[in-house]
Amino acid sequence: SFSTFVPIMHGCNNFCTYCIVPYVRGRECSRNVSDILKELDALNKLNVREITLIGQNVNSYKGVSSDGKFVDFAQLLTIIANHLKQTNSKIEWVRFMSSHPKDFTEDVIDVIAKESVICRHIHLPVQHGSTSILKAMNRRYSREDYLSLVESIKSKIPEVSLTTDIMMGFPGETEFDVQQTLDLMEKVKYESAMMYFYNPREGTPASKMEQIPVEIKKERLQRVIDLQLIHTQLQMKQRVGKVEKVLVESISRDDKSELLGQTERHEKVAFKASENLIGNFVQVRILDLNGNTFKGEIVE
Repeated sequence: SFSTFVPIMHGCNNFCTYCIVPYVRGRECSRNVSDILKELDALNKLNVREITLIGQNVNSYKGVSSDGKFVDFAQLLTIIANHLKQTNSKIEWVRFMSSHPKDFTEDVIDVIAKESVICRHIHLPVQHGSTSILKAMNRRYSREDYLSLVESIKSKIPEVSLTTDIMMGFPGETEFDVQQTLDLMEKVKYESAMMYFYNPREGTPASKMEQIPVEIKKERLQRVIDLQLIHTQLQMKQRVGKVEKVLVESISRDDKSELLGQTERHEKVAFKASENLIGNFVQVRILDLNGNTFKGEIVE
């Protein structure tokens, strides 16, 4: 009730060769700015504290403002941030997903760096670390393009948390392509990743390509998972000792005396506190790491 999704667009124009979305959801269509702001006002009255702007590719948002001008995604983020300030909204965190690297502009990076209401967590799906596979996927960026984007993000938002999607076993993938992906992961060091092997979708171009045996897909995927587990632990251990703003979400399933919340970077934190804090922001000192969940204590 206090954390919800706000659609800003639907459909997709990208036609990645593995994806069925453009065929079933149609071309991109963006909501008007005024409609989005009205929804934020309604959610504020319902005591919502966190929103996630969603669309198949939020970076290609192109809505219309009340004065009839086209608004891109960076401008929309600025408008939302200013609106939340001006209305003294209870909404303190704004997230967004999904992002397409080819449309992630410097303007968007600058807005995130400037506006504190926009969370320092970016989910930036790379899908693969090999330029040749990215081309076969019709992703329309190279390995070098992606790494340059990451470098720009990290330079302007040093505290950013980057997460991603990685698909292994795409048709035509070689051992060299696998090594390129592992190398890209070493360079970026994601905090977490959604990892899976390619599964053909009927009606897509990739489903007609020569397929890699499932056993090979699984073996390659396991190497990616093993490396990401190492990176996740390294990234999260660096957080121990820090004090973080946390949105309290629920009672912990593992320990009923603890509450579970998430940080701005989308990390889970368990700590002892009264359940009347659910739905509120608190300051929590990170004491330890248990798996992929932090253990912490309330800071008065």
